[in-house]
Amino acid sequence: MFRLSRDILIGFLLVCAAAWGLMGTRTLRFADQALYDVQVRWLRANAPTPLAHDVVVIGIDEAAYESIPEPTALWHTHLGALLAGLSSAQPAVVGLALPLPVRSYDFLVKDIDSVLLAGIYRLRGAAPLVVGQPPGVDRKLRPIAPELAAAIGKSAIASLAICEDTDGTVRRVNQRRCRSNENQEPLALAMAKHMGRQGSLTGMIDYSVGGAIEYTPVATVLDWIRRGEDEKLLALVQGRAVVVANLLPTETRHRLPVQLAAWEPGSRTEPGAVVHIQALRSLLGRGLIERMPADFTLLLAGVGVLLWFGRSDWAKALVLAGVIGGFVVGSTFALWHGRYLPVANIVIVTLLAFAARHAWDFALHFREKQTLRSMFAGHVSPQVMRALLGGELQLEQNGQRREVTLLFAGIRGFAARGAQSTPEAMIALLNRFHAAAALAIQTSGGAVDKYVGDGLMATFGLPQPLPAPQRNALEATQDLLLRVDRLNAELAAEGIAPLQIGIGIHCGEVLAGYVGASQRREFSVIGDAVGIAGRLEAMTKQYPHPVICSQEVAAAVDHAGGLVDLGHPQADLPALWGWTPPLTTPRGEAK
Repeated sequence: MFRLSRDILIGFLLVCAAAWGLMGTRTLRFADQALYDVQVRWLRANAPTPLAHDVVVIGIDEAAYESIPEPTALWHTHLGALLAGLSSAQPAVVGLALPLPVRSYDFLVKDIDSVLLAGIYRLRGAAPLVVGQPPGVDRKLRPIAPELAAAIGKSAIASLAICEDTDGTVRRVNQRRCRSNENQEPLALAMAKHMGRQGSLTGMIDYSVGGAIEYTPVATVLDWIRRGEDEKLLALVQGRAVVVANLLPTETRHRLPVQLAAWEPGSRTEPGAVVHIQALRSLLGRGLIERMPADFTLLLAGVGVLLWFGRSDWAKALVLAGVIGGFVVGSTFALWHGRYLPVANIVIVTLLAFAARHAWDFALHFREKQTLRSMFAGHVSPQVMRALLGGELQLEQNGQRREVTLLFAGIRGFAARGAQSTPEAMIALLNRFHAAAALAIQTSGGAVDKYVGDGLMATFGLPQPLPAPQRNALEATQDLLLRVDRLNAELAAEGIAPLQIGIGIHCGEVLAGYVGASQRREFSVIGDAVGIAGRLEAMTKQYPHPVICSQEVAAAVDHAGGLVDLGHPQADLPALWGWTPPLTTPRGEAK
């Protein structure tokens, strides 16, 4: 018991070490990311989080480029009109997710900058303005014309940079490695601060918040402004966060866990502005999803590793399924409440513990079988060995009554032969006979029960059942006589007298099981049928047939094959039949 317990403890420590080494590896990180994507897609489809006041998106699309004749760099008038119009609609905050000019164009169009500057000042007087700029060179944001930058204010300039995770999918908007040298915050976080919401460097975007993202074309909004349809603009943006974004198909696109843009159904790669819009929605909803403490993750992994203990069986497999299901359901529930648990790490560690114990049990069982095989291979027949290893026979099993066919075989005149030869020669001869007999019996499906001096006893139909054990016994008899005939030819060449054998066959009910002291037990059969079979073998000395079988055996083969009726010579024995089988090729050998 101490040895077993020590081995299990050592195995547990090794599994813990392997689990510790696996957690946090690149492979498991990919597994966690993939499971997170599945979970957020499920939550978005089955338990979405609505927003009372969703983000308003004003999109600069292909229609805008068709309706505005000037090149993008000279859109000052239109942008100024848009910002001025938004100022009167009372938005909560306005974010520009589009690059502004990098220089003044007054040298091309007189006072063109003043129109845009007037729009900026007017909007800033009514609502907070945040201008997002894409990354430039040398880890800096794309520059803005000094006049515009001064009007906007340094604190109102944000970053549109996006960093993908190692698998190429965007799940965060505020990673430290995405920060520019100016250390400007992402557009979503800068806008959320003006609405009293705070983000973090480690927070993950909650893709279950809000429905599909819709946008109002910028051309439509400019048309409202020019026509003085202020009520339409007021109904759209009053009290809400507004993002003016480039949504062109040519914009840099990113792979997301879910599909968001309503104008691109089925797409999983979307413009960068969509990422910031969803991050802003997350902040306005439950907030960014924060990772659970590492200690809690390790604690759950420790619970999973406990599946190392206990032998592998169906009950343990059910426990495994329950534990893994509980981890997945629990982590999904936590995700719904804004907490991220890297459950794939825990699940794989749990499976590792279960699989390691299963492999350990298998190896132990295999070693036990090999030990049992090496210990008993020379003491029991292959059939008994297979039954032992297959669990059909148990050493502690009580006896059982079985119908079985019994075969006794012995050498005639062996004692007299022994008086004229050396012990070594007699043992060698006996081993040659037993080898031939065992091969004939086992080839026909029988099992050698025991060797008794110059004879042996075999069973057919036990421990492994046979459809016609009497026929198998007769086939083994014919095979045995032919093998002895061949052995006699070898003995004659060696100058040794030939062997003569007698065989008795009977079938009946016996008591089968392990007999003997607890220190040494032997599988055997006992009963009247055993005694009768032994007597039939002895009676072969009185008849000119090498084989004598009982009426029950002869009847099982319809008395065919040359069986001779010997009558009922003794009252306490059944009717007997003699047989001198023709010699043919031994079973299992080519003719």
